[in-house]
Parts: sequence; structure tokens; C-alpha cells
Amino acid sequence: MSHVYNGEGVARPEKMSQVPLEAIRYHYMDNLRALAMLLGIFFHAALAYSPMMQNLWLAADPVNSIVMDSLAWFSHTFRMPLFFIIAGFFAVMLIEKRGIVGFMKHRLLRIGLPFIVFLPLCLTAVIMTIGWASNGVENPSPMLQMIKMMQNNPDAPQPPFSTMHLWFLFNLMLFCVVIAGVAKTRLLESSLVKSLCNAKVLLFVFPLILVPAVMPQPTPLPAPERIYPEAWSFGFFGVFFLLGAALFTNKDAIEGIQKYVLFLLPASIAVYAGYYQLVPQSVSLEQLMAGPPVFEFSTQQLGKALMTAYMATWMSLFCLVAGKALLDKQNSIMRYISRSSYWVYIIHLPLLFLIQFMLLDVDTHFFVKYLIGSFGTLLIGLVSYQLFVVWTPIGTLLNGKKAKKS
Repeated sequence: MSHVYNGEGVARPEKMSQVPLEAIRYHYMDNLRALAMLLGIFFHAALAYSPMMQNLWLAADPVNSIVMDSLAWFSHTFRMPLFFIIAGFFAVMLIEKRGIVGFMKHRLLRIGLPFIVFLPLCLTAVIMTIGWASNGVENPSPMLQMIKMMQNNPDAPQPPFSTMHLWFLFNLMLFCVVIAGVAKTRLLESSLVKSLCNAKVLLFVFPLILVPAVMPQPTPLPAPERIYPEAWSFGFFGVFFLLGAALFTNKDAIEGIQKYVLFLLPASIAVYAGYYQLVPQSVSLEQLMAGPPVFEFSTQQLGKALMTAYMATWMSLFCLVAGKALLDKQNSIMRYISRSSYWVYIIHLPLLFLIQFMLLDVDTHFFVKYLIGSFGTLLIGLVSYQLFVVWTPIGTLLNGKKAKKS
């Protein structure tokens, strides 16, 4: 499709007879985005049984599992990169549909305002849950024990402010500002970006762009949860966001990756086998209080960064190709999951903590606890969405009037 540009540097269809942008739906992108968000519930639920997180996770269980640990960190390598690719893809689509000013207004309403509204509510809910658990749980986790000790010590240092699991909204808003500026330059329509969207370039050259950002970071990658822009997040998640934007203007690139689909999954698993050896077996509270170590270049750090970059890229592209083949259709179940996933993810962490805190005193197999924690959180989230969100102003805030009406 050829394009002309309006005064804001926004691409528009050259022929008015062409299919209007409003009529085009990318069902597989919608469905993948929802699944990536809901996968976060199962990832966070698994951290209670991770050997590495034994001293760090608020609801860490005394029993842990290497199998659970390895699966959780594997999903961690690509879940959020995939999410930001899809976010970048839809960002450019929204710019073409509404223009830059309309795009920024929309993003402020759908991303900025929910972040401002729900962050203090989620923080309050987590703090209240921790307060109950520190006194009401008979078998507290090491982190709960430390919190209780700090509560009795007025001189104890206060933890830094965290955006918790809503860090993605804060970062996404920042990336939207960047893409609005990029749209004015017409860079996404350039031959340079088109050449970068070549399948071999995406598979083997693009990951190298990510290496400098992840080199200084610990293994596995932390969440950029500070209430200020973190440079490495721009160099990693922000680059994936720009990749998604480039894929919107070069949609045939996804078809070009299809012939490599049988390579991507086994190659990623093979790389992960080496990467997982670098995941610490455990992190002590003393190490946590000391903060991240000072970065020093080493071949191990370089290897870790390369493995992180290639796994994140390959698995994200694999999910796009597989999603287009399997999920590029609309049905009532996936549509409901897609609409509800935003709300469910926002509220899931306080719910998950509450369930996992109660399970600390239950004597049963850890996998049963995992299923109760993850699916229990998902069920409560879906029920609350139906009861308190769909037909309320909350639904309008998160999904818009059109989605609420439908």
C-alpha cells in the first residue's frame, strides 16, 4: 500500500477506495498481546517456587522446584519483548488512524491515566496484604520475616519506590512519546528500515543492537520498575517497541520469517540451556540489600548478553509467526480474554500474594499450590471483570466506549 503524509507526518492511504484502516483487524496480534499479559500471572505465581527467589519473593514457599524455575525464567526471556513488539505495531496503526495528536491523547487516556489511578491502589493493596501476612501467617517467607523485623526497627532503611508490575505502563508511555517523534521524521517508511526488516537481518543482526543495554544487567533481567526512565529499558524494551513499529510498515517481514520457524524454537531452547546455567541458584537478603554489583566487563557477561538478546528476539519472532498461523481469527472466548486481560493483569499481583500467603500454612504438594495460586488469581480477575468492569466507567477507562458497548 502506498502512502501520502498529512501535515503531521502521518501516513494515510493514497487511494480512498482502499480498505479503511478502521476495518482492518489483526486478530493474532490482539490475541498474542492478551496471552502475553496473562502469562505474567503464571510467571509470577511460579516465583514462589523458584530456588533463586527463595529469599526475595514475598510469598516464597519452603519447597522449590528447578523444573518450575527453568520454565518460569524461559517465559521471562520473551514475554515482555513480545508484548512491546505488539505495542509498537499497534502504536503506528493508531498514529495512521488518528494522527499524532489523537494518538497521544488516546495513549494518555488508556495508558497514562490507568497508571496514575491503579498504581497507588495496587501499592496500598499489597502493603495491606503484607501487613496481614506478617502477623497472620504461621510459616512466613524469609522476606516476610525481614519485613516484620524492619517494622520493629524505626531506623531500618526504607525500600526504594517501585512501580511494581505496572512498570510496563510507565515505560510504554515513554515509548509512545518516542514513536510520536519518530513518526514525524518518516523514518519508518525509509528504505533503511525496510532493509532492516529482512528476515536474516532480524534473526542474526538485530539482536546485536540489544547487547549494550543488557550487558550491565544481572541475570535474569530485572524489571525497570523505578519511577524514572531507565536507560537500559530504552535500549532493550524500547528497541523491541520500535521493531514492532517497523513491522507495521513492513508486514511482509513476518511472512519472511516463516521459513525459519522450525529453527527458532529449538535454537532458543538450546541457547536457554546455556543461559540457565548463569541464573544464580539463590540470592541472599544481604546481597539484595547491597544492591547490584558494579559492572565489570567479562566474557561471561558478554555471553550472557548475547544469549539474552538472541533468545528474546528468536522467541518473540517465533510467537508472531505461530500466532499468525494459529490465532489469526476472532471468536467470542479470545475476544473476551483480550478485553479482560488488561484489568486482570493490573489487579493480579495483590490477589496472587494474598492467595500465596494463605497457602504458606497449607501442607500440600507445591504444584497444587501453584495451580491454586495461578488459576485462582485468574478466576477472581475474570469474575471481577464481569461484575465490576464491563459495564462501569472502569471498563471505559481501560477499553474505551466502543469495547464496552460491544
